[in-house]
Amino acid sequence: MDWADVVSDSQGTLFDERFLGKYAGSIMSDPTTALVELVANAWDCFATEVNIQWPELSSKTPFTIRDNGSGMTKKEFSTRWRTLDYDRTLHQGDTAAPPETLQNARPRRVYGHNGRGRHAAFHFSSPYRVITCKGGTRCVFDVSQGRVHPIEIALVEEIQGTFPNGTEILALEALGSSLEPDEVRSVLSTRFLLDPSFKVDVNGVSVTFDDVPNDLIKELSVPVADYGMATLRIMDSARADRTSKQHGIAWWVNRRLVGEAGWNSFSDKLIDGRTEEAKRYSFVVEADFLTPAEITPDWSAFREDQLKWTTTKAAVHDQIRDELATLLKTKRIQTRTNIAKKHAAMLQTLPRLSQDRWNGMLNQLVERCPTFSETQLEQVMGVLANLEMSESQYSLLEKLHKLTPNDLDSWNGLLEEWTLKSAKEALDEVSNRLKLIEEIRQKAASSDTKEVQELQPLFGEALWIFGPQFESIEFTSNKGMTKVIRELFKVDDTGSRKRPDFAVLPDSTVGFYDRPAFDSEHNQDGVDTLIIVELKKPGVPLGNDEKTQVWEYIKELRGKGLISTNTRVTGFLLGDSIAPQEGEPSTHGDRTVIRPMLYNTFVGQAEKRMMNLHKRLSDAPFMKKILDDEAPIQPILVN
Repeated sequence: MDWADVVSDSQGTLFDERFLGKYAGSIMSDPTTALVELVANAWDCFATEVNIQWPELSSKTPFTIRDNGSGMTKKEFSTRWRTLDYDRTLHQGDTAAPPETLQNARPRRVYGHNGRGRHAAFHFSSPYRVITCKGGTRCVFDVSQGRVHPIEIALVEEIQGTFPNGTEILALEALGSSLEPDEVRSVLSTRFLLDPSFKVDVNGVSVTFDDVPNDLIKELSVPVADYGMATLRIMDSARADRTSKQHGIAWWVNRRLVGEAGWNSFSDKLIDGRTEEAKRYSFVVEADFLTPAEITPDWSAFREDQLKWTTTKAAVHDQIRDELATLLKTKRIQTRTNIAKKHAAMLQTLPRLSQDRWNGMLNQLVERCPTFSETQLEQVMGVLANLEMSESQYSLLEKLHKLTPNDLDSWNGLLEEWTLKSAKEALDEVSNRLKLIEEIRQKAASSDTKEVQELQPLFGEALWIFGPQFESIEFTSNKGMTKVIRELFKVDDTGSRKRPDFAVLPDSTVGFYDRPAFDSEHNQDGVDTLIIVELKKPGVPLGNDEKTQVWEYIKELRGKGLISTNTRVTGFLLGDSIAPQEGEPSTHGDRTVIRPMLYNTFVGQAEKRMMNLHKRLSDAPFMKKILDDEAPIQPILVN
C-alpha cells in the first residue's frame, strides 16, 4: 500500500515513520535506558511490586513488565499515551499519592516529567499491548508506531469487574535480548534499591544488593560514638543517567526509608544534583540503632532536636564527603591536566610569578569545588588568566565579590543582551553627558565673570540639550565666525588667543557652531545651520538689547559672506534673569530665531532630556565622585 493512501485530508501534520525513534532517542534504542524508564514509570504509579519477564536469547518468551500501581482508566490512558511531551508534573503533580490499601504510606516524589518514558516499550516490540486496571475496570490496548500518526492506539476490550489496580505491558512479538536476566538485575540494582518498600524481580528473582557487581559497590561500617555502628553502601551505576532522581542518599531504619532519597539529605547538600556524579552514585545508610524517638510520626524526617540523630548524621555525612572526594580524585587530576593544556599557550606569555599564581588557583579550585564541571573550571581559569594579563589585575574580582546573588543575575542578564563593547559605549555616553550637566550646573551658578567665560567651551558638547535637532556630530565650533566678532568688537588680542573657539566680550562670551550644507553632487556648499550661544554673566538681564545684539552678529556674518539668507540660524541667550516682557523668542524671517533662556531652565532641560538619570544613578561611582568634588553652589536668582 502506498504511503499516500493512508493520508487523510483532515490530517493537520504529517509524521515520517522514523519520527518517534528520533524523538525518543536512547529511550527506544538502548535496552538499559528503556528498562530503567519502564520501571521508573511503575514507581511513579506508586507500585510496590514490579515483575519483569525478560526474554533470553534462547527463549521465545516475550518481554513483559507488570506492576501493582494505580493503573489508568480508558480516558487517562488515551490522554497520556497520545500526548507527545505529556507534562506529568502539570497534570498530575510532582508526587504520587499512595493507594488506600497502603496504611501510613507517604506520597512519593516522582521520576517522570516529560512523558517520554512510556515510549521505551517500543524497544521491545511494535506493536505492544497494555493491560491496565483501575477502579475494578480492565482495559486492553494495542499500541503501535504509525505511518501518519506517531502513535496509534486501538482499544481491544474493556471489561467491568473487580480487577485489582495495576498495569502490564507485554510485547506482542518475541525478540531475544543480548542481556541476560542477571545483567538486568544488575542494571536495576544500582537505581531502584534506595527504597526498601519498592520491590522488583526479574524472572521471579528479586533484585537485591547482591546483584550489584563487586566493582560497583562498596560497604563500610561507620562508628557513631556512644550509639552504635551504621552501615554505608556506595553504589555506582557505571554511567550517568539523564537525571539524579534515581540516585542520592537513602536513610534506612529497620528496613524502612526515612524521608526521601536524594542529594538534599536533611538540609545537608553534599553534592550538586546537576553534576555527572549526582546522576551516577547512590548511598544507602542503615542505622538500626536509631529509634522512633528520633523520627517524626509520619517517617517523613528525623527530629533535628535529638542528639542521637544529629550525632549520627554528622558522622555519616563526614564519611560520605570523604568517599565523594575519593571518587572524584582521579577525575580531578585529569581535569587539572586538561585545563592546563588548553591554557598552555596563554600561560607562556605570563611572567613566572603569574604562572605560579594561576596554577595555584587551579589546584585550589579543583580541590575545593569538586562539583564544578570541567567546562565551568575552564571558564573560570580563562577569566583568571585574562586578569593576570590585564592592567587592572584582580580589582574586578573584588567588585564581583561585593555583589549580591541578585546583582550577579542582573549582570548575567545584561551580558546576554549587550556585548561589553556596546554596553561600555552606551554607558560612557551617559556618564559623559551627566558629568557635563553637573559641570555646567556648577559653573553657571558662579558670580565670577571668568567662570562664565570657562562655561562657553562646554557648549560644543552640550548642543543636544537645546533640542534633538541640534544633536549631531556635524556641529563644530567655527573659528572664522569668531574672528569676525573679535574684530567687530576689537577684543583684546592677547586675551582672545586664550579662547580661540569663541569671543570674549565685555559682559559675556559668544560661541558659533555650524553644520555644513552640501550641493546636489554632495560637495560642501556653505553653512546649512548655525547656532549662536551667548552667555551673559550673572546680573545682566536678558532683554531686547541682548536679542538685538545677536541679530547684529547675524547681519555681520551675512555681510562677510560667511552665511547666506538660506542658512537656518538659532541664537540662544543664556543668563540668570530675563527682563520683564522679554521671555518670548524674536524671529527674523522664517529661518532665524533668537531665544532667551535661564541657566537653571537650561540645566533642568538637560536633566529631562537625560530622563532624570542623574537622580536614578546617584549611587554610581562616577556620579558620587562628581557630587563629592563639587564646590558649594549658590542658588541662581531669577527675576
